Amino acid sequence: MKYLITTVLLSSVICVPTFGEKRKADFQKGQILKAEQLPAQPNPDDDTASDAQPDLGVYKYEVFIQVGETVYTTQLATSDPSGAEFSAGSEVQARVSKTILYLKRPSGSEVEARIVGRKKAETN
Repeated sequence: MKYLITTVLLSSVICVPTFGEKRKADFQKGQILKAEQLPAQPNPDDDTASDAQPDLGVYKYEVFIQVGETVYTTQLATSDPSGAEFSAGSEVQARVSKTILYLKRPSGSEVEARIVGRKKAETN
């Protein structure tokens, strides 16, 4: 009985990381439909009043991305002023969670885009 419990526990420890890796790799092909740069906003982490300065070096975009049958309206912040990697018409690898759309950059790194809306994609 002691060996059975040890075997079950050992196999559980070995299998759990394997399932976690599969979950992380669930990227799907997505299409960027539209990307717009948002105006600079004051830094929300700053404690000053209404005369707060915009957070320089951070560019915010509203990006509409279709993944499957859903169009996600997202907002993302990046240090890249051109946002060229997220331009309209580009394909992107995306992974959807409840409030975040993870986008894979060509370099392989991921960027988080906050989901602010979603709707069913229009069919042609």
